[in-house]
Amino acid sequence: MVFDLTISQILLRLVLGAVIGFSVGLTGVGGGVLGLQATTLVLGLDPVRAVGTTSLYLFFTNIASTFHHIRIHNVSHHTIRAILVAAVPANFIVSRWISTNSESAGFKNGLELLILIAVFLAVGAMALNALRREPEPQTIGTQKVLGVVPGLIIGLLFGALVGATSVGGVVLVPTLLLLGLPAHRTVGTTTTIITVLTLLTAITYGAGGESDIPTALTMAGGALFGVRLGSRLAVGLPEAILKKIMIGIVAAVAVAMLMRRF
Repeated sequence: MVFDLTISQILLRLVLGAVIGFSVGLTGVGGGVLGLQATTLVLGLDPVRAVGTTSLYLFFTNIASTFHHIRIHNVSHHTIRAILVAAVPANFIVSRWISTNSESAGFKNGLELLILIAVFLAVGAMALNALRREPEPQTIGTQKVLGVVPGLIIGLLFGALVGATSVGGVVLVPTLLLLGLPAHRTVGTTTTIITVLTLLTAITYGAGGESDIPTALTMAGGALFGVRLGSRLAVGLPEAILKKIMIGIVAAVAVAMLMRRF
């Protein structure tokens, strides 16, 4: 046994990590939602522990993907700064509150419903965005997607969502697309923001012992291959195809979440 896991348990976690990592590298979305599905439905972790474990896994996974996107200039630094200013404190406050008040069954039920609604709204937003004509992308040095107030609002909501559930990309991706950020740079920007926020979330939950570190590390090991393959494929795909892949992944997860609840 390694990390108190049997060989079969390690192999299962490696496969799960590789599949989710590929999705993250390809589209910037699906990591949180698919991670929660994997840790709760497949691995049987408690929902709160699943959030802490998924956050830690996503952080390890997104490190490689983030550096890759930054290296190929696939991020919007202005958008990252505008969102993180509010997202960081919101993330800490909410994740701390969830970590210390996670025993209520009613709260957990309400949180699951909120996630389900957010995912279906994201599917609709992405579908509508895919139907409109993509504007000509601006240069990396001059493009500014968010003003101060919109950045603060999006940052507060997104930071709180990641802190409570580890889910975020399915909401941020369609938001940035609707605001005019090109799909390829939306992937890199979202991945970078998620890396910062999942680190904060993982630290907060980990401090309360609400994280399965061996599982997170093993899944992250499987993600090394998946993330690299996905991020390389994302750069070579046309915008229209990438958007369709994004919609398909998020829609599939939404249906899975709906079936689980009902």
